[in-house]
Amino acid sequence: MNELEKEIQALKDELDRKREEIDDLKKLAGREIDRTFEAPLEEFSDRELDVYLKDELSAINDLAASRPDIRAVASARKTLGRPIALLKRKLLETTFIQLDVFLDKQIKFNKQAVTLLRVLHRRLTERVKALEDRIAGLEEETVLLRDRINEIAARQK
Repeated sequence: MNELEKEIQALKDELDRKREEIDDLKKLAGREIDRTFEAPLEEFSDRELDVYLKDELSAINDLAASRPDIRAVASARKTLGRPIALLKRKLLETTFIQLDVFLDKQIKFNKQAVTLLRVLHRRLTERVKALEDRIAGLEEETVLLRDRINEIAARQK
């Protein structure tokens, strides 16, 4: 086994251990654990962070133009449920007439914020790539300079 295969095997073993720990927690709780826990972003690798940002930007983009849906209003009451739901809808409709101006401004802001986030993400990704390329070039130049210095030192001996 070479080093890469050993590292992959070690990661697989660690993943199996983590799965066993999760199963132990489920057994301890006596039920499925349904709470989501946010992972600290500063602990993400570059690739994980890139995937996370793409997912989050898509989710934010979907919510940017959202408006409240009056049709979703319902009532849990059996007998008076329909009239109460109708009353709720009418109240919301009259309220939304007043809020439409604010909602239009908010939606415009949301779309601009999403666009800005996308541009910033793309620019930062491009800049990081450019820096990585420059560093790679500098590393090559350093190797060449070291070889040249060694040649000159060898000639002087």
